[in-house]
Amino acid sequence: MFTRSSRRWVGVTVPVLLLAVAGCGAWGNDSAQGNPAAAPLPSLSAPASASASASRSVSLGSATPPVGEAELSPAVRGKKVLVVGDSWAAYFGAGMSKVASDGNVIVNAGVSGCGIMMPDTMYGGKKTDSRCLKWPKEWPQYMKQYKPDAVLLRTATMDMNAQSFDHSGVELTIDHPAFRKRFMKNTGRAIDILTQNGTPVYMTNARIQSSWKNQSLKMNEAVQELADKYKDKGVHLLDLRAQLCNDNGCPPVVDGHKLYDETDHPADWSRDRLSIWLLNMMFAGSPAGATS
Repeated sequence: MFTRSSRRWVGVTVPVLLLAVAGCGAWGNDSAQGNPAAAPLPSLSAPASASASASRSVSLGSATPPVGEAELSPAVRGKKVLVVGDSWAAYFGAGMSKVASDGNVIVNAGVSGCGIMMPDTMYGGKKTDSRCLKWPKEWPQYMKQYKPDAVLLRTATMDMNAQSFDHSGVELTIDHPAFRKRFMKNTGRAIDILTQNGTPVYMTNARIQSSWKNQSLKMNEAVQELADKYKDKGVHLLDLRAQLCNDNGCPPVVDGHKLYDETDHPADWSRDRLSIWLLNMMFAGSPAGATS
């Protein structure tokens, strides 16, 4: 195990995941492609809170998105968080390790290029990396070994990519009924694993991207349905979309800061602020500090 420690903080990265944050190439960018600034979001109805749990039919308004929070709540101390999922999960795990540096443990088990689907192929016929098939065995081990206070489960970006399964040879996306059914089943299985001993699980929705708009909307519908279904098991959905977007779209730059790196993952400034927001929502339940 690769462990970085000092008297003040501990960050744990599962060995096979050492390239999960820095990796690029074919497996490094599981973000949906395209410039997120181009197309406006669909018109929606109800008022929104940037830090509240995600809800249906919510207008984000026209104000500049908050992009997380600047100050970590004092409630985030002595906590242990397990982060699982795709490369966005790995980025958030790295961000949490950086910002929660006072008496917390972050176990970063995000894997670049891997979602929840356990497909045969993805990316136009590329055989699935063996790492993507191991979560049903690995995640129960992590729960037993680390006994986290909370879990971040994030696959909402990776699983917008086309994938094939059940030896069909046909790659489908989240807007296809068979894909959605498998996504719901596999995520439900993951939730059963991760909510052992009453551990709360936090999921996020996805930003709405111009070239992947339909997949983004369908993914957000699916994760909302899952959060509703498993609410009594301690599953919470956090509105990441409202942190990165407004009703006019999802800007690539806020307050002079680029929000995404060259692989379309969160750049350091946005990653750290979003990581603070995630931790505050897990353990304080409300924003802490300035959001501008």
